[in-house]
Formats: sequence, C-alpha cells, structure tokens
Amino acid sequence: MRPTTQAKQQKILEVATEQFLSQGYKDTSLDQIVALTGGSKQTLYRYFGNKEGLFEAVLNLHTQRVAERFRFDPDSSAPVARQLADFGHLYLVQICTQPMVGLLRIIASDFSQHPEMATTFWQGCPQHCHRLLSQFLASDRVATELAIDDPNFAGDQLRALIKRDHHTLALLGKPLPDKAELDVEIQLAVATFMRLYRR
Repeated sequence: MRPTTQAKQQKILEVATEQFLSQGYKDTSLDQIVALTGGSKQTLYRYFGNKEGLFEAVLNLHTQRVAERFRFDPDSSAPVARQLADFGHLYLVQICTQPMVGLLRIIASDFSQHPEMATTFWQGCPQHCHRLLSQFLASDRVATELAIDDPNFAGDQLRALIKRDHHTLALLGKPLPDKAELDVEIQLAVATFMRLYRR
C-alpha cells in the first residue's frame, strides 16, 4: 500500500471514529465523513466496502492499538504484585474510557444481529489481554511467588477484583475515579489476589 493511500485511510478512520462515537452508528453517514475528509464516497467504498466495513475497520484499528499496549516481561526483576498492578491499571483505564466504551455500546445497540462484529471486538482486545495475563500467571517468574493451578481462572478472578462495577458504570456514562483512588483500589485488589495464591 502506498504511503499516500495509507495516510488517506488513516485520516478516514480517525474522522469516522469521532463521528461514530459522538453521533452513534445509525446517525453517522458516509456523506458526513466524505465532507470532513475530502475525496469521494467511491473512495470510501473502494477502501472499506460499505458503512459496516468502515465501522469494522475502525474497530480493528482501536482494538489493535489497545492490544499493543499490553506487555508482560516474565524476566523482569519487578515484583509480581507490581507487574499485576501495572496491568490492572492499564486494563481498567482502557476498558472504561473512550474509544473502547463507545465502540462496545455501538456493537451492543446496532450489531446485536451481527455476532461477527462482537467476535471482532472480543478477539481483537479483551481475549488478547486475557491471554497475556494467563500466560504471565503461568510463567516461571510468577511460580516463584504464587501457586496457581489454573492460570485462566486465576486471571478471571484478578480482572473481576480490579473491574468491580467500574466497567458497568462506564457504559452508563460514569467516569472513573481519579488516578490516586484507582491506585489504592488496584493495590488492594492485587494484594487480595496475592494472599489467595501465595505459596
């Protein structure tokens, strides 16, 4: 793909994201996006097929961006609790703020009859993050401090301790508490998890 083509597509995706999040899927038209980005509707069709294809491209862009932020280093000398707290803070902020909250709302309201869109979202970000956490919990580094027989289940427990009601409240339009309060909550969640599995 030529750099100019890639830049055009990127601009369209960024503008489309803003429109979908501010107006919703149904009230956003391709004509609006063309007016804001230039070019033509034919260009949009050539790049993305149709409006649904454009939304799926937006979804792929942002789930990939979020997924790329999550990393674990099993060889790190940082305490396991510190690495889990870092994961927890990043995880909570990503799932409870834009664009992920808005995109999830759109999928739930406008694509309930299109399960493949939910699959794209789920596999693109949540499942990826969950898998990384499970792999870390199964690592030799973690095994020096914790006795975990089922890393997948343990990961579910940790995410539940971290999320509490924050994700539900975010979907209802409530902002997260400030960073200082979140840090206290996440430290408490991780401490509880560590006590549960400590050797």
